[in-house]
Amino acid sequence: MKKLYIPAVAVLIVLATGCIKDNKFLSETPGDFLTVDNVFLNAAQFRTGLNYLYMRLREDYIYDDGDTRFVQFGVGADINFSPNDQNVWTNYATLNGNVEFLSRLFTRQYEMINNANIILAQSENPAVKWASTDEKLEIQAEAHFFRAFAYRWLAEMWGDMPIITQPVTKPNLGYGRDPRVNVYQLCVDDLQFAADHLPATTPDVGKLVSGAANHFLAEMYIALADEKGGGDKTLYQNAIDAASKVIDGGQYQLMTSRFGYRSGVTGKDAYWDLFQMTRQDGTTNFSYQGGNKESIFIVHLDKFKTGGLPSTLSTRSDQERAWWPAFWGYNGQFGYKGVAYDWMGRGVGWCRPTSYYLYDLWNKSGAGDTRNAEWNINRVFKVPNPDLTYQDTPDPTRNWPTSPQQITLADGSTITVQLHPGDTIRREWLTTRIDTMNRWYPRVMKMGSDWHYTTDPSNSFVMDYYVARLAETYLLRAEAYMKFGNAASAAADINKVRARSNAAPITAGDVNIDYILDERGRELYGEELRTLTLCRLKMYRDRTQRYGYPLCASSVASSSLAHDLWPIPQTVIDANYLKLFPQN
Repeated sequence: MKKLYIPAVAVLIVLATGCIKDNKFLSETPGDFLTVDNVFLNAAQFRTGLNYLYMRLREDYIYDDGDTRFVQFGVGADINFSPNDQNVWTNYATLNGNVEFLSRLFTRQYEMINNANIILAQSENPAVKWASTDEKLEIQAEAHFFRAFAYRWLAEMWGDMPIITQPVTKPNLGYGRDPRVNVYQLCVDDLQFAADHLPATTPDVGKLVSGAANHFLAEMYIALADEKGGGDKTLYQNAIDAASKVIDGGQYQLMTSRFGYRSGVTGKDAYWDLFQMTRQDGTTNFSYQGGNKESIFIVHLDKFKTGGLPSTLSTRSDQERAWWPAFWGYNGQFGYKGVAYDWMGRGVGWCRPTSYYLYDLWNKSGAGDTRNAEWNINRVFKVPNPDLTYQDTPDPTRNWPTSPQQITLADGSTITVQLHPGDTIRREWLTTRIDTMNRWYPRVMKMGSDWHYTTDPSNSFVMDYYVARLAETYLLRAEAYMKFGNAASAAADINKVRARSNAAPITAGDVNIDYILDERGRELYGEELRTLTLCRLKMYRDRTQRYGYPLCASSVASSSLAHDLWPIPQTVIDANYLKLFPQN
């Protein structure tokens, strides 16, 4: 029986009534079991199978807790890192093929591929009852997209990968690694099919549309051209064309004016509005359906709906928890009580910005860039103020220091300070490693919220993830223009993104791949799967050495990442014992 993953479907054949001699009863017929051939017989059943693929993609962004769970976002590379020096992507000397989370990421992609292959194969079964040819093609388009997404992940992070385009029906212990360029070509073919047959719009939040396929098609054309050595300019033009269908097609636009359910909060901007978390009634600023015309494809999360979060994180999403400092941990000092009051959040400091991100990137960008304004990157921490609000309503239970506090300075001396609501917490009061690495550092506000459902420390924050956003489409087209040889058009696309945040325009002479990566960092921090981007460009080690946290920078050079590829999980190599599966 073919392996099949369909949630909440089960058939039990129970023989529990003693010895039955009727051989006819014991005879198995195809209808006795749920197999591929008799489960996927109409569009509704195929959509159940597709739901599993949406779930697995969601797990690529949000799965469970732990400071090793965010490597895909570039934690340990150039713009952020884990302050835990024992983390395998902080100290790369300890990185090898036995790292458990890498194995999960790798295995999840092939599970997605196999399930996409099952759907594609069965969709051609003559017994399937389709309402129309378009219905069939749309189902196939979604499956092609997910297969491409998984192969994109595998090829960018791990390089040469076995290409499997049919359902696996029996064990194979002798897979070979196909060249990365062939995997990229498969991604191009799959995404082109998806772009041709997915709908342009949908009323369903978080469902695939053709814009998402064209967005990633642009990236894969660039990857394919680069892998071929960059000489085939036609492939860069194809990338430009795919991105242009999204940018110039009339469906999407950068959000330049205030929008969404918190647009009345003063002193903010449209970039801030892009990242407001899901409200209790399900309203989300992330969705196209909710009025965000920049949103192309999102992972939608809703803690108030059954299945709205992974079972392993059934009370929250992880952006604020992982990316924000743990200043609540002062437990009374400076007025912090240990709960998620108003703007405090409940971070644990697993993903900390590097000095390069916090200072050099913005110095390069210029003083006017509002993505670095205090409301977007909070650099001044204050004693909690009773005039601040959570959930946009006053919270009378909040308190702050009422008696003088004794603070130990770096030289061991102490001072006594009477703090008042709104007072600035001075840097010289933060003297230990845990102070500056975990409990206080400038926080990127897009990764959290200044209001919460309740004051409960863990149940009060859920926001979506952007999988594809129009600002990134512009930056992909800029990369393609640059590599095609049209630096002026590349600069124009970059300036389109920068103009939204009042950042000074650049010239064609400023454009190179480092500048594009810097701009991606400024615009897409915490959103893009930066590890995939850096590995695709074969710049993971280089950027980490130049800009990473010192331990990351010093340990990456002699690590297994010397070739900008991640270690193949050892379990994969061991299971494939009939054929050599070379380690990266």
